[in-house]
Amino acid sequence: MIYGDDVVDHHWPYDGPHNDDQTTQAAAAISRLVRYLNNATGPGHSDSALPYAAIGYRVISNLTNAVHGLRQLLPQLAEFLERQAADPTLYDDRRGGPNAMPADDTASAAAYSLRSAMRHVSELASDLNLARSHAVHLGNEDPR
Repeated sequence: MIYGDDVVDHHWPYDGPHNDDQTTQAAAAISRLVRYLNNATGPGHSDSALPYAAIGYRVISNLTNAVHGLRQLLPQLAEFLERQAADPTLYDDRRGGPNAMPADDTASAAAYSLRSAMRHVSELASDLNLARSHAVHLGNEDPR
């Protein structure tokens, strides 16, 4: 059996190291795990991936925790982009193209979009909390 906590702690220990490769790969892992869950809970797989209500609760609960973490992550990424906007080495690769913007404006626009996403994260977190608070009460009778 693979335990997600062990995999994460092995590859991405909380206290680091924190570097560009580790950060990028952690985000890639999140994307791949969501893809895995999409497939596992889809048609043809959901009976084995979600055999009991308690498993659904555990999945919802972990997703709720992940979304709550975005409340910290998104503003930190916005702050990073705001610092990048002040970096004289920053450039926008659309130089001279029809959609070109000064790099500081591009970084600022990305930061603004992340901050804007926070209202959606808060709403999603609230809805997931509600789903979790209902799902925790569900169980299945032993068919024997």
